[in-house]
Amino acid sequence: MASSFRAVLFDLDGTLLQVEMRSFISRYIAGYHACCSDLVEYGPLQRAMRAGIHLLLETECGERSNEERLFTFLAGHLQQDEGVLRERFQRFIDAGLAPLSVGIQGIPEVAQLLECCQQAQVPLVLATNPVFPQALIEARCRWAGIDPQHFVLVTSFENSRYCKPQPGYFVEVTTKLGLDPQDCLMVGNDTSHDLSATETGMTTWLVDRYLLEREGPTWRPDYRGSHQELLDFLRVHFAL
Repeated sequence: MASSFRAVLFDLDGTLLQVEMRSFISRYIAGYHACCSDLVEYGPLQRAMRAGIHLLLETECGERSNEERLFTFLAGHLQQDEGVLRERFQRFIDAGLAPLSVGIQGIPEVAQLLECCQQAQVPLVLATNPVFPQALIEARCRWAGIDPQHFVLVTSFENSRYCKPQPGYFVEVTTKLGLDPQDCLMVGNDTSHDLSATETGMTTWLVDRYLLEREGPTWRPDYRGSHQELLDFLRVHFAL
């Protein structure tokens, strides 16, 4: 097994950083609303945004990017012009995302985990669920002390057509890498979204410090343990 992984996919929230997602999403929607409050009230926008995110997670399309699907849904749900909603969203992104950094913290072992993989010259993917724009994903990394440049691919709503736990998400990622899923390791804290990589033949590691268990289908990991145990495993695996 010492050389079987040709890429490592890392989830972000709860895996590489600490964050309380419910409050984060609330601040995210509030920030967007501040740039389009003349168009729509907060309540309808919040409901539409949450419903749109659930649409991406729960229905598999594969024909359009998640960004396109989300804004088409918002325009129809809110009865607003899609181009205007996109322009206001870009205004929100350009205005600065610093208010969303509240509560985001790093995890001590993460720097060593990423360095270990880099020493082994194994490509890294930031396999966060692609329901947010790349600018916000990369900002979350920086707030947690992670350099986004460590990753050969960051999945975002602009460049992805699927979401976890859809098998198509993992197939799309590995296709971009030119690899088979069986060549890759998926590391995450979510027994549903992350461990669904099992369905594609990918090896999985469940980091259980910030374990997330949802209702619905779950999968058993190939490996499970702390961040330190994962680090020890990778060092042995890559013979470092």
